[in-house]
This record gives sequence, structure tokens and C-alpha cells, in this order.
Amino acid sequence: MKKRNLTLAILAMVVATLVSVAIVSCKKEDTAVPTGQRAAKAAFTPPQVDDMNAYLKAFKQKMQSAAKGDDEALSLDEAAWHLSSVANYDFGHANVECDDVRFDTLYAQVNITNGTVLLSDLHAAYEEISTKIDKFYHSLLLDNKHFRFIDVNISGQGYITISLLTTFTSNDKLHYFEDDSYCDEYFSNSVQYTANAVAVTTLTSLFNLFLAKNTDTDTTNLYYVTTRTVSFYCTEWYEEPGEYCPNNDHSRLYCSGREYNWPIPKAHMCYYLDSYLGLGVENITSAGPSVISGYVYFRPADDLTDEITQQQVGNHVLRVNYGMAFAHSHNEY
Repeated sequence: MKKRNLTLAILAMVVATLVSVAIVSCKKEDTAVPTGQRAAKAAFTPPQVDDMNAYLKAFKQKMQSAAKGDDEALSLDEAAWHLSSVANYDFGHANVECDDVRFDTLYAQVNITNGTVLLSDLHAAYEEISTKIDKFYHSLLLDNKHFRFIDVNISGQGYITISLLTTFTSNDKLHYFEDDSYCDEYFSNSVQYTANAVAVTTLTSLFNLFLAKNTDTDTTNLYYVTTRTVSFYCTEWYEEPGEYCPNNDHSRLYCSGREYNWPIPKAHMCYYLDSYLGLGVENITSAGPSVISGYVYFRPADDLTDEITQQQVGNHVLRVNYGMAFAHSHNEY
């Protein structure tokens, strides 16, 4: 009986010892390298260099000469930082005066290899990115336009998001009005000027309010006869030579690749009113000395493809009737 009790006691001590060892082992494994510390070690830290110009120039040359399959791998954060930095090195111009800014987004893609980006693939991605940035820059019909900062993010699937912060000087070139005091009188920030609805009716009403009227009240009665009709399209009217229909909506006529109900900002509505009135007045000729009426139409995206973005764009068409005025006294209306 004593022998049995002794055996049981020894077994109990062995079990207790094993459990204690297991607990200690688990504790050591849990506390050896905390998750936060492992993440911190893996995080990319931008290089601290004395000559950033020389560093980025050298990195760009290194990227261009990287051979496929025989190049180094970069983490996603490291690759994104270098894409952003080289893009700002090539395109950035931050020390300029401006009175307005805009935010835009471009997209690209890069190959992902085992969760990293090979240097040769990074070069291919930068070629695509730099081409898109250059085309976008030249599509902006803005004065004193410059990129203040170009940010880049790379997802785990290789999707690249390029965020552009652009500074510019507000377009103070007016086509009809002498100054911009008209803007607050006729437009409000609280109104949603949807491109295919409210914007169309508002611009049509204001166009006719300013141009399609005659102030000769001494005449008994005036009536008009149409002599010609002119339609203005965004593909033909833009303020600078080259591409038309930028997404900033600052061609002479509204055009955009956005969905139809996208609201046009108040500042842009002011611009379009001045632009549309200007188009009406600028095209008065002896064959049509008076503006009789004007109508703004929304043309669906299916009818036009933007040559820059290769995407279909919705746009405004301005249709103006020109004619002659005649007087008589027998009309009772």
C-alpha cells in the first residue's frame, strides 16, 4: 500500500513538472518577440542622405539598368517611397505662388514577386507613371500649374495609386464679364449643379437673361427672324492648343468622364457662364448681328470619347440662334 502511494506521488510530481515546463515554454514563446516589435523591424524607414538629388538621380539610373531576374527586391513601402520621390524629383515644383489647389488621382500597376517589387519591375511601373503624369499635366488648362507633391501607394495586389496635389493661379481671363463679381450673385455653394440637369437649366436661363433680350423699349414691337444657328462643342473650343476635355472641367465647354449626376462646383459654373456668354458674343457676325436665344444641352458619354484618357465623356453643347430684328405695330401679344 505504501509502495503504491509512493508510486502515485512520484507520478504526480512528474506530471506537475511537465506542466510547469510547458507553461514556462509557452510564456517564453509569447514574450520573446512581440508582434509590434516584429512589425517595427520590418517597417521601411526613408534613407537619411546628405544629397537627396544625387541619391534619387543614382537610384533612377540604377532602376533603369536593372536586369530582369538579377535585381534586388524592395518592400511595398520602400518601392512606393522611391516611386513618389523620383516622381517629385522629375515633376515637382513646390516653390511657386498660387491662389488655388486641386487634387487628382491616377492609377497604374506593378508586378508583385513574393510580396516584394523587383527593381526592374519598378522601372517598368515608373515608365507608365511618368507618362501618365506628363499627359495629365499637359491636359490641365490652368495658369501657372505646378505639382506641389506626388504621393504613391502600392497595394498587396500591385495596384498603384498616384495622388497629385497641383497648385495653380485661378483663371482670371474673362470672356464676357469685366470682373468676377457676378459669381456670388447668380451661383451658390449650397446648390448641386448636376451636369446633366440643374447645370443645364441654370446656364440656359442665365445665357438668355444676359444675351437674348433687347433693351430698345421705344420701338412699338420687335420680332426676330433666324439667319443662322451655331452649335459649340468641347472638341472644337478650348483655351489652349492641344488636348481637350481635361477632368478639371475648364475647357470652354463642360466635359468630363464622371458620372452624369456629378455636381459642377460653383467656381466652375461661374467660369462656364462667362465662357458660354463669351462664345455667343464672340461669334456675332453681319450674317447674324443679334443673339436671339441660346440653349445648353447635355450630350451623353456614349457620343464622345476623350482622346487623352480614352474614356467616354459627357459634355455640354451650346446651341445659339442668331438673327435679325424687325419692328412692326400690329402684333397684339
